[in-house]
Amino acid sequence: MDGNGSGNGNGNGLPRVLWHRRVVQLVTAGVVVLIGIRFTLWVSAHLAGRTPTVRRPPGVEGFLPIDGMLALRHWLNAGRVDPVHPAALAIFLGICLMSLVLARSFCSSMCPVGLLSELLGRLGLKLTGGTLTPPRWIDIPLRGLKFLLLGFFAWAVWVVLDPRGVEAFLGSPYARVVDAKMWLFFASPSRLTITVIGILVVVSVFVRDAWCRYLCPYGALLGVLGLFSPLKVTRDASLCTDCRGCTRACPARLPVHTMGRVRSIECSSCQDCVAACPVEGCLAVRPPLGVRRRIWLRPVVATAVAVGVYLAVVGLFRVTGHWETSVPESEYARRLPEISSPLYTHVGGVAMAEEARAAPSFQGSRGEPPASAGE
Repeated sequence: MDGNGSGNGNGNGLPRVLWHRRVVQLVTAGVVVLIGIRFTLWVSAHLAGRTPTVRRPPGVEGFLPIDGMLALRHWLNAGRVDPVHPAALAIFLGICLMSLVLARSFCSSMCPVGLLSELLGRLGLKLTGGTLTPPRWIDIPLRGLKFLLLGFFAWAVWVVLDPRGVEAFLGSPYARVVDAKMWLFFASPSRLTITVIGILVVVSVFVRDAWCRYLCPYGALLGVLGLFSPLKVTRDASLCTDCRGCTRACPARLPVHTMGRVRSIECSSCQDCVAACPVEGCLAVRPPLGVRRRIWLRPVVATAVAVGVYLAVVGLFRVTGHWETSVPESEYARRLPEISSPLYTHVGGVAMAEEARAAPSFQGSRGEPPASAGE
């Protein structure tokens, strides 16, 4: 798999994938699997009332993006890192910053869901020789769905709750065990959950990157941040042979052969177009004015820069002591066996029943007592 080879396939009719990008994807997926196994052992022991033989992996908080957004707002408001889920903030910031440096690069380099979606799409190409492409009048409104979802989450985090409400939520009983609640959701899925996941898998085989293109609010956020990225895939028109291999290879279905600097929200900087281009230096990740000065980053360097930003952010949080949760094992041992209690139910976006009972005079996020205060 040569990053600068000719053509747009690998001999099987499939678009080429930069080998180093695939390595990063597989390593990240492997780390996620290990975190999942370790967290399963840890939470299962607590749910059964036993002492776990492994420690809780902080990396599981990468699956709590809403907590990451809430922790970001709390950090900006109060200047303090949320001690309950500090890794959620670290991972969220790392993902956002790497995608701010190299447009939406998390989606193509490190996202395990993105890797699964990509592999399902390649399976569809191998089985059928092509993928379904919805007409523009359907495709464009469907692409708007992920922005509606992003807007809903942004509204819930930045509008519904004031700073005091955010702090109360982050310290609520629900928030303290939300990672275990997430595990239970996937460990014991409902029929509806299984049906929805099954539909998404089947659709992703026949419609390339269906989840990423139409429904992922994380991708929508990173796409917006990518608009401000200094590093983007750029085409040198003076070198272009108009072979259109880049456009055929693009998973986002962008007309790369007609573009100078690819500024689309849909571009994930996967560099499949770079791998498909037969002319070295024609398509490459470049800084502003890179074409004029013949400056470009080789694919492996561009990927390394993006991943390096993520690792630097996470590493900074770790060395400054903002990685491990402040919730002690003794508290998990008390809370997790009773996790089905109404105390740990997410009601109205804020679960503060325990605090309300302990302090009846506590005022809610809008200056009114929580509903449970009078019960």
